[in-house]
Amino acid sequence: MVNARSLKSIPVFAGLDRNELQRVADCAEELEVEPGDQLLREGSYAFEFFALTRGSAAVVCDGAQVASLGPGDVFGELAALSHGQRIASVVATAPGTVLFIRAQDFRHFAEEMPALGNRIRVLVQERQPRLP
Repeated sequence: MVNARSLKSIPVFAGLDRNELQRVADCAEELEVEPGDQLLREGSYAFEFFALTRGSAAVVCDGAQVASLGPGDVFGELAALSHGQRIASVVATAPGTVLFIRAQDFRHFAEEMPALGNRIRVLVQERQPRLP
């Protein structure tokens, strides 16, 4: 079970109140990852939203690394919100931990929790220029 207080260290969840954090924590699951573990596969359909809590990962699009992720970074939000396909792969580059939330729950939280919805919209807009 995910600790609600640990979600505060993830910037996208920072504006949530205690009850909202607990609701998210109740739906989140943790996964330990090792270097080389593929967390997302480009072209696959979205079933989860992810947050990296420990370790690092590489974002790869068309075979080229386009970004590096570290603790507190999130990924998979665009496809999870749009019911679409992943536009990039994400591969762990160091031992770590990721949280994941089913896309259906993530969409519900983004709609029902204004602070989260606003942060996700800003994040998507910031990433738009970098999208293939």
